[in-house]
Amino acid sequence: MKKPLITSIITILFLLAWYFNKPIDNEETTQVEYKHYNSLEIPSYIEDATILKKHGFTIGFSKKYMHAFWVAYKLDCKETNGDIERSNYFREDQILGKYSPNTDDYYASGYDKGHLIPAADNSSDSLSMHDSFLMSNVSPQIPGFNRGVWKKLEKQVRDWACEFDSLYIITGAVLNPELTRLGKSKVAIPDYYYKSILLYSKNYQSMVTFYLYQYTKDDNLNNFVITTDSLETILGYDLFHNLDDSVESVLESKVDTTFWKIK
Repeated sequence: MKKPLITSIITILFLLAWYFNKPIDNEETTQVEYKHYNSLEIPSYIEDATILKKHGFTIGFSKKYMHAFWVAYKLDCKETNGDIERSNYFREDQILGKYSPNTDDYYASGYDKGHLIPAADNSSDSLSMHDSFLMSNVSPQIPGFNRGVWKKLEKQVRDWACEFDSLYIITGAVLNPELTRLGKSKVAIPDYYYKSILLYSKNYQSMVTFYLYQYTKDDNLNNFVITTDSLETILGYDLFHNLDDSVESVLESKVDTTFWKIK
């Protein structure tokens, strides 16, 4: 009689251990999966972000706003000097299903389909170029901004990538419930965009962050530089989350414009 009793007790203890250690809900499972993203350019976890791994970059997409919170990638000089031609083939992101913005949302809207990771940053890889035209990487931008100061900043970043060999980049938009929506998909139209750039090499570590109002008439990039700490306060999440805390606290608190020579 003792053996069955002992077996029953062991079984009950095993079931109790399983019950109290199982995932509580899908959110916990999502967070565990998110921890596998340990590259330097990845921001901290956002509860509402759907993580999309693409060729050459990663997207933190908001189904609520039908727009990316952020796009993160490492940019090497060789990636900016390839011979892959711009595809111009914008299309829905099938992984998002009904939550993917549609090209029809932009029809006769007056807004450009602005890239978050630029097509030109993917000129050495056809798959990366292909993925950069997914609508999950697109944002409604007025032509003057998309073809003006935003394009100017994109080129500046490519120049820096070749000067320093490689950079870690996070780019995105400030999303909130008050934003105007675009088209049937109700894509949020951001007022503000950002681009934060990290140089992390053996010889030097530095960071520069830009915060831009898309209706600005100013095209002087120097006027849009802020500390990364300031941007994180606005966003409510941490950029370059996987940096060592001691390094992060130093780099994110200062503006190093003597190092980053802005054209």
